[in-house]
Amino acid sequence: MKPPLCLVCGLTGSSTQFTLVRFAVNEQEKAAFARRAASRLVGHPESAYWFCAEHLHFGTERQSMHWRDAIADILAVTDRHTRRPPGP
Repeated sequence: MKPPLCLVCGLTGSSTQFTLVRFAVNEQEKAAFARRAASRLVGHPESAYWFCAEHLHFGTERQSMHWRDAIADILAVTDRHTRRPPGP
């Protein structure tokens, strides 16, 4: 699993609360995730993204959307938000 890094602002670190939002996947992706789980491969799912408390609403409002559509929509809506450089 990737460490917390807000998709919207780039905030990271342990001093802030982060929530992992899982977006919708299609049937092909569900099958691929099941195959990975069965083979005991680990990793961060493509359909899950971290959000800081301030920007969580961007993710939860779009949870039912396919992850690619949701991410594209979030980035389009938040393109003017200040992106913080990674790091504490």
